[in-house]
Amino acid sequence: MFVGREEELKQLEALWNKVTKTSLVTVRGRRRIGKSTLIEHFAVKSGAKFLKVEGLSPKTAKSNQDQLKAFYSQLQLQTGKCYEVSDWLKALKDLDDAIPDDRRTVVLLDEISWMGRYDKNFPGLLKIAWDNFFHRHPNLVLFFCGSVSSWIRENILENAGFLGRPSADIVLKELP
Repeated sequence: MFVGREEELKQLEALWNKVTKTSLVTVRGRRRIGKSTLIEHFAVKSGAKFLKVEGLSPKTAKSNQDQLKAFYSQLQLQTGKCYEVSDWLKALKDLDDAIPDDRRTVVLLDEISWMGRYDKNFPGLLKIAWDNFFHRHPNLVLFFCGSVSSWIRENILENAGFLGRPSADIVLKELP
């Protein structure tokens, strides 16, 4: 059951009507407030293919390799393809290859700050992936989501490399 968030859903639905259909959206807010649920509901409601990859919590992941293995494991479960664990740029390219051009697709990189926790180059690699891979899909909304709002603000929103790239920044508040 999904309740509320009508304004956020309207904002997201408007992204499908843009002249350039590819959108990058950040979603921030405290833990357990419904960020991922909002994005998944948006994908289902719009009939989009939905791909979700979630970073491991710092309690679970002890290294960059742990995060990469978890990324590939989740991608394999959703695509049915076998992947060789590599580096972040290759991982993002493999994700890109799973995105169809002929269908609306929502991709959620959830708890992105956890995903990139062990690699200081991770934000730069995300930017390279956006510029060279993701933005070329005509029917894609890519979400960077997480509860560590400061990481998203510092590494995406205030990062000169991402200047002008995000289509929206949604900060979820508690429901009344």
